Amino acid sequence: MMTPVQVVQAQLDAYNAHDVEALCRIYASDAGQYQHPDTLLAAGSAAIRERFAARFAAASPRAELLHRIVTGRTVIDHEKVHSLGAEGPGYVELVAMYEVKEERIANAWFIFGAKTQLRTATVADVATLEALIARSGLGLSQGFYTEEQAAALTEHVYGVDTQLIEDRTYFIVERDGAAIAAGGWSKRATLCGADKAKGPDDPELDPALQPGRIRAFFVDPGHPRQGLATLLLRHCEDAARAAGFSALELAATMPGVPFYRAAGYDSIERFKMTPGGVEVPLARMRKTIA
Repeated sequence: MMTPVQVVQAQLDAYNAHDVEALCRIYASDAGQYQHPDTLLAAGSAAIRERFAARFAAASPRAELLHRIVTGRTVIDHEKVHSLGAEGPGYVELVAMYEVKEERIANAWFIFGAKTQLRTATVADVATLEALIARSGLGLSQGFYTEEQAAALTEHVYGVDTQLIEDRTYFIVERDGAAIAAGGWSKRATLCGADKAKGPDDPELDPALQPGRIRAFFVDPGHPRQGLATLLLRHCEDAARAAGFSALELAATMPGVPFYRAAGYDSIERFKMTPGGVEVPLARMRKTIA
């Protein structure tokens, strides 16, 4: 005999396997799905089957269980549901409450959190990106750079490289429409710096002989340690790999070094910049992605 926890875990496994028929067998024939508290999403096997099938076809979702509470026949899951949109990956956090009767889910209620979505940046985003970059550059440097160093980088180095936008290799992460992170990769020679900091020439790299670039990662200081940079980095690595690159290099600021090291990048060179006459240390890092 299956316990309520086993029933709910079986539906989570079937969901991640995109097995519509298995899911429908786990739900009672007259089960209801609701947006909490009482907005009906689907009622009965046919409607639940249609809802799951449409969801799987549209976004290839995968549910990550963050926490589970069990009380009697009720199982409450806190989940992060990852999906693949038209332009890139995203996720939504939700709370799902399942009522289990006779080894079936009798009813399910969902509380949906904010939608986090990655998309390709456009020229129309430049002003928003510049503001985000300035907030990040100043807000996330504490403990790594002095105020003078952070201000010098933000004024003279950080900013948008519009060549990346033109190449469609720069991305923005939004939560319910608000920009909270940005980053990209590049098939060009420039290692770091915005339009204001780079030279006139930015030739394309040969992916068979040269590493691509990871460029300009910034996270809003109000949203730290939420996996946003990881979401961006994985997307960029996948895109660079698809473009034929077998390795990536980047110029990491000191706040970024621990993140990139944890993601598999090795420091190959320490160097310094002097934006506005202020000496600032950075690290050149590299990772094989083939």
